[in-house]
Amino acid sequence: MRTFIAIELEEDVKDYLADVQVETQKLCRRGNFTPKENFHLTLHFLGEVTQEDLEYLQEAMFETSRRNRPFTLTLEKIGFFPRGNKGVLWAGVGKSPQLQRVFSTLEKALEQQGFARERKGLSPHITLGREVEPQRGFADVQNRVKVAPMGIAVRRISLMESVRKGPKLIYRPLFRQDLMEK
Repeated sequence: MRTFIAIELEEDVKDYLADVQVETQKLCRRGNFTPKENFHLTLHFLGEVTQEDLEYLQEAMFETSRRNRPFTLTLEKIGFFPRGNKGVLWAGVGKSPQLQRVFSTLEKALEQQGFARERKGLSPHITLGREVEPQRGFADVQNRVKVAPMGIAVRRISLMESVRKGPKLIYRPLFRQDLMEK
């Protein structure tokens, strides 16, 4: 199973991001744009895991949730990870000590269960498209498409499986763990 641990988004946030995505598409020649139902914020990409690994992953997620409370992120901007004249288009969130704490706690818990730490650290973003080629450059898209600050409620973390159905990727939750209330 190809898996990752993520923060799933509420429908209103996905709807808003789909609108932002449409605005960016008008300024791009082409791209592989993420379907609305796949919008999420990745905390840790695991890659291939076995059925036996699931119990250890659930234990790490429980340990993480036990040490963190629900919080709110703020959608802030769009950006690109450029790769030549194409790149990954994303929506970013504001700095969040609570998100950093969830990430750090998760990394330690996963390591205790025998999983490798995330090599690149945390770069919180929601992928809107890959192989995106802007008509006039990345800066033009960023200057012309503004993102209104919007709250993103973080109440749980999810173990997601990435499944290919023909040409389409489907992300489905295998396990969800609520963050602990006070």
